Amino acid sequence: MLRKHLVGLIVGVVIIVALGAAAVVWLTFNGPEPTGPGPDAAAPAGATASGATQSPSGSPTPSTAGPGTAASASPQAGPRRMSRLLYDDGQNTATVTGLEVTAGTVRVQLRYTTRSPGGWVLSCPARTEDLQSSHLTLADGREVFPVDTYCASQRPGTDFTLRPGAVLESWGVFPVVPSGGSFSLTWYDLGTVDGLKL
Repeated sequence: MLRKHLVGLIVGVVIIVALGAAAVVWLTFNGPEPTGPGPDAAAPAGATASGATQSPSGSPTPSTAGPGTAASASPQAGPRRMSRLLYDDGQNTATVTGLEVTAGTVRVQLRYTTRSPGGWVLSCPARTEDLQSSHLTLADGREVFPVDTYCASQRPGTDFTLRPGAVLESWGVFPVVPSGGSFSLTWYDLGTVDGLKL
């Protein structure tokens, strides 16, 4: 009798897990389109090349500065378009495509593309590690970590493949509005873009 209930319980759990996985796959490929002020504004985001280790050890502690306190004068709200190459291995590229200032934060937008016949395998760290894997370095040397990214909010702790010819729009939200000089973005293990300005 107990064995029959145990088997029933195990079968039920397996069915629930399978349905959940199917729902996640369906939503990933057929979910609603993101909305925002432009075609690049609010879409999926940050991931790193699979196999790379992202050690949180030795990472500086997050900035304690409040939103908008990077310097005395804050830049005006709104999007700024750009095209700054972050990563290129000959088959796969990651490019900073824009910065958007909103309510004491800056949203960094990136675009991943691949021409690789096998696609580009990307890995999203678990949420806590993800929010320590990228940062802005301000003109005064402070490092500011994101409060949200696509990986942290949509795909924490998962691997996925960007199909050949596909494009992935990526983002990270940082709780500061840099002003009074340039700043840099270090994005996972893909590299650093210096000289960004609002």
